[in-house]
This record gives sequence, structure tokens and C-alpha cells, in this order.
Amino acid sequence: MDVMFNIVKAERLKMRHTFGKFLPVVFPVFTLILVLWLMAGSYFSYGAWNFWYALLLPAMLAVLCYLGMKKDGKIHYYNMLTTPYALDKCLAGKMIYYSIGLFMANFIIFAGTAAANVLNGSAIPLAAGFCAALMLSILYLWEIPLYMLLSYRFGMFTDIFVCFVLSTGGTILANTKFWWLCPSSVPVRLMCPVLGILPNGLPVPDESLMSDTGVILPGLLISLVWLAFTTYLSVYFFKKKEVEG
Repeated sequence: MDVMFNIVKAERLKMRHTFGKFLPVVFPVFTLILVLWLMAGSYFSYGAWNFWYALLLPAMLAVLCYLGMKKDGKIHYYNMLTTPYALDKCLAGKMIYYSIGLFMANFIIFAGTAAANVLNGSAIPLAAGFCAALMLSILYLWEIPLYMLLSYRFGMFTDIFVCFVLSTGGTILANTKFWWLCPSSVPVRLMCPVLGILPNGLPVPDESLMSDTGVILPGLLISLVWLAFTTYLSVYFFKKKEVEG
């Protein structure tokens, strides 16, 4: 536990003087301001949540992981490859640090929409918003090792491009019965019964099949399987770099 704490602390210190430190605050606040400008009123919460998990949350993770890996890349990952800790622990510590940012950003969105609900009223209960923030913090974990790996192997352009493709494709497939085949569709599909929001941002109609809560547990399990898979890939390629270096 002390080892992991030290790795997370080192990651935080490394990001202290970079813009990446502020991304978990800047992205959700920007989302809230943008949606407030576009659709103030009772539909504000629908728009804020939908913009967030369908587009801006994945973008934040892609940029955050790239900026963190860029700092390591400037010294050719010497700090990671020569650490006294096992490489897998070092990568796990980095993932925990980014996960904290993910958790923080989701609950900023929750706080913003909760405040708007008090002022404007909304059909989204506070309990549903809290559950959504918590679930999204789990459902998007698998993207962290993926974007770490893409940033390490290919750089910023590929990282952002893959993020765009996954986000767009995931939103489209979330409307179909094949949503479970695409991991980026899972969060969008699960928010239908949790928040009552369709993938296009509109409220879920009464008695719609999209409100079926039976998708929640399978969706969470699918995301956890993808987390294990992308984590394995990340560790594998970094260990390969360790052997080559």
C-alpha cells in the first residue's frame, strides 16, 4: 500500500506544473458552461450529462493520459524502466492517479447538474445523478490503460483520433441491440435506464425498451473485462520496452 501511495504521489508531483493537473476540473466546468449556453432550463441536466459521457469525458481521458505519458517520454521513460518498484505496480499507480481525475470530473458534473436541478427543476433525480457519476467512474476505467498505451506507442494524433472514433461509434451502436460488442457503447447504453437519457440526448420515452435496467450488471461486467484486457496490453508493451531498453 505504501508503494502504491508513493507512486501516485510521484505522479501528482510530476503533473503539478502542467495543464494536465487542471483537466479534471476544466473539462466538466466547460461542459456545464457550454450546455448552459445552449440549453438552459429543465433540459440542462439532460444535455450536460449527454455531452459529458458521450464526448467530453473520453476526450478528457485521452488528453490527460497523453500529457502524463509525454512527461515520461521526454526522458525516454527512464523513470519508469529504472524504478525500484515492479513495472506493473508503476503502471497501476499511474492508472490510479488518472482514475482519481476521472472520479473527480464525474462528480463535478453531478454537482453542477444537482445545483441546476434545485434552481430549474429536472426529471433526473439526485440519486440517479449520483449513481451515474459513480458508474461512469467505473465504466470508463478501461480507456485509461488504452490511451496510455496509444500515447506511448503512437503519440497524440493517434490517441485523439481513436478517442473520436470510439466515442462516435459507441454513441451510434448504443441505439442498437449490438451495443454490448463495443465497449464505448456501454456507458451510453447504461445511462438510458440510469438517467433516462437516450444516446441522442433526449429523454427516454415511457415504457421504452431502452429503460430496461437488466443491461446494467452485464454492462458493468463487460467494462471490467475490457479493463483487464487493456491493462494487460499496456503492461505487456511496457515490459517489452523494458527488455529492449
